[in-house]
Amino acid sequence: MDSAFVLASDPRVEPPVDNEQEKIEQLKEVVSRIQDRNYKKHRHAFRGTHVKTQAVVKGRLEVKDGLPEHLAQGLFSKYKTYDIAMRYATEPSHILPDTQNAPRGIGMRIFGVDGEKLKDSNPEQGGWHDLFMNNAPMLEAFQLDTTLEIFTLREKYFESPLKYNAAIMLRKDALTQAAPGFLPNQHPMSFTFYSQAAYTHGPYVAKYRLEPILESQKALSSIKPTEPDEIMPMLAQYFSSHPARYSLDVQMCRDLDRQPVEDTQTEWKESDSPWETVAILELPVGQDSASDERRVFWEDRMAIGPWEGLKAHVPLGSVNRLRKAIYAHSRENRQARNVTSVQDVRRVDEIP
Repeated sequence: MDSAFVLASDPRVEPPVDNEQEKIEQLKEVVSRIQDRNYKKHRHAFRGTHVKTQAVVKGRLEVKDGLPEHLAQGLFSKYKTYDIAMRYATEPSHILPDTQNAPRGIGMRIFGVDGEKLKDSNPEQGGWHDLFMNNAPMLEAFQLDTTLEIFTLREKYFESPLKYNAAIMLRKDALTQAAPGFLPNQHPMSFTFYSQAAYTHGPYVAKYRLEPILESQKALSSIKPTEPDEIMPMLAQYFSSHPARYSLDVQMCRDLDRQPVEDTQTEWKESDSPWETVAILELPVGQDSASDERRVFWEDRMAIGPWEGLKAHVPLGSVNRLRKAIYAHSRENRQARNVTSVQDVRRVDEIP
């Protein structure tokens, strides 16, 4: 092991959180009520967050050959090409107009994965690993108390975005909590996506990102959606005529004082630890990313989660422990409301 990097076994990586389980249970109740509000409004049950699907695509993730020891861990321990499926979505709990600045995210399932699974993942899962990223390197709801307060406001002002924004601006951390509204609203193909929270990377601690490679993607950063439902057709038009390519990069934790795990609002500076490429994601041209079959299948039949995957990449911090509970609870709510069973999708060809 390389002594230059923080070990996941260091007790400072995950400090204890007061009344953690109680706060998680409260958040489950709030998210359930938000899902109920969406159900009453749309007569359909959605996820607790990342509600608005913008694209569903398939592709391949090729791990680089000859990676050094600190990078060659888990998914990336050897040269291999994985099939993947990925959903682009808008993060908030509401179906927002695309003209509104808001976090955009991706959820990815990687198929054909070998290795020891997380003890809490599905023992019958058939070798997959799920990844989640958003288009900001830090997460403003950086601790459970803050997350509970923000989601309570989301529920209270579900039908009143202006009142929600006003309530946010009354907070002491108003600038931090208002940050998602200042994210650039540009063509999603030009975004860099970040894991925000940290994970184990073998014996080490790391964060991940997807960085656009192709000029055809980067050149779209000046394009903004001008209609309330424009992003889905924008992405469909792109994938009908262009491929996409991202580098999947790892940022190693070298100093917990400068790169904390629990405090996700603190960005890990590249000057403290550079991003290093471990794989290339290829999304081929000519696929219908907006097909009703793909969208409905993912929204109603698919469920992915940060704790579905390899033991080499354990989600770290209270934010990820919260996600574990919320994602499972959200899945149960969707199944019950939509009277539709969510499947354990084991192969990419099971997706339309």
